[in-house]
Amino acid sequence: GTDYPRTWRQGDLELPLTYQFEPGHPDDGVSVHIPLAVLNRVGTSGFDWLVPGLREDLAVALLKSLPKATRRHFVPVPDTARAALTAIEASDRPFTEELAVALRALTGYAVPPGEWDVTRLPDHLRMRFVVQDEGRRAVGSGRDLDVLKEELAGAVEDRLAHAGAAIERTGLTTWDLGTLPDTWEGRAGRHTVMGFPALLDRGGSVDVRVLPDQGAARAATRRGVRRLLLLGTPPPWKRVLAGLSNTQKLALAQNPHGGVPALLQDCLAAAVDAIVAEHVGVDAVRDDSTFAAALTSVRTHVATRVLQVVSAVEPVLATSVEVARSLAALENSVPRPWLPATLADVRAQHDSLIRPGFVADTGLARLPDLQRYLRAILARLDKAVANSREGELQERIDRVEAAYAEAIARLGPGSPAAASDPVRDVGWMIEELRVSLFAQTLGTAYPVSEKRVLTAIRAITPSEH
Repeated sequence: GTDYPRTWRQGDLELPLTYQFEPGHPDDGVSVHIPLAVLNRVGTSGFDWLVPGLREDLAVALLKSLPKATRRHFVPVPDTARAALTAIEASDRPFTEELAVALRALTGYAVPPGEWDVTRLPDHLRMRFVVQDEGRRAVGSGRDLDVLKEELAGAVEDRLAHAGAAIERTGLTTWDLGTLPDTWEGRAGRHTVMGFPALLDRGGSVDVRVLPDQGAARAATRRGVRRLLLLGTPPPWKRVLAGLSNTQKLALAQNPHGGVPALLQDCLAAAVDAIVAEHVGVDAVRDDSTFAAALTSVRTHVATRVLQVVSAVEPVLATSVEVARSLAALENSVPRPWLPATLADVRAQHDSLIRPGFVADTGLARLPDLQRYLRAILARLDKAVANSREGELQERIDRVEAAYAEAIARLGPGSPAAASDPVRDVGWMIEELRVSLFAQTLGTAYPVSEKRVLTAIRAITPSEH
């Protein structure tokens, strides 16, 4: 019947549904069957609504998941759930949000968003996902779509690579591929697969590869474009070295790169990124003409821009040296119970900010912020011995760092997705939080709090969407 449809529509995809009534069995409830070839095109939105025939049971179970103090506003629960559902129409918003709106209109009481406990739902009231290969054999199944995507990411990329062999290239040292399309469609068996062509930096060359995630493809392509521009630009070292003062040369020697030449290469990469952003556009290089324009701009401005980067890096490295000295001094200071955790945290923070490649990874525009983060560390260390709130503030940092690390783990450490802009922006947001907690007088770039950071982390964590 219409309450128990046979297929699930999402965009232009039509996915089969099956039903099994077998309480306690892993397959109990509704299963949606997803071909592996289109797994990257299936989003999590909508599945929390289940099918109409089970929605009343879902609403009742969700109301029963609420804390007793909240649940008492909605008794008798079955009648309240039934009445609320009459005012709800399926939408792209989470089912709990729509249910909360209907309950407030019905009773005048607003359910706090964090009180819904979906972990208490019985399995048959959570959609089950079955991913199938071309022979319709199950290659993965479970109740969490994003966990499945993570587990099968390699298989999806292999399918895309196989289907996209016609567009993929290796060993490019200059732009000779015409136009790099934003999206790509091909066939894998009976299915249309969609991916996002990207340029992957391989060090001495660049590869064209089709990736399953658009954000990841953009992040990878920026680095790939940078590599091609570097390969096509004579290094400006003669002009750069002539423009450095003896003080700057001395300051640059204190770096994590293992030598000044490696640091200058890092500054060169940051300069190229800044020139492209200013003269062409961060994600604008997609064809011969825009690449040629970018290459002309880089060759024209690179020496001047490298000197600008070096001028911004010099105080960062000087402050980094101050941080190292302050850490060494505190190791021999008056012992405090909270001090070991503070010192360990600051070392880890400093090492994540100042490391080989940090200049290009940070970017010219954000180098002044990096300097502010290091000054905030100094302010924290200056007060650390006397600040009895250190332990409490450290706990706040630990909570957001743990949540961020979990999000990165789900995306895959070192993966293109983990390097995408939204993920990186959360990392910078945590640095702003540190400033607000330990060095308020330095000011933050925008309003920030532990709650705001955790909300941002949920937004980049697939299973939290």
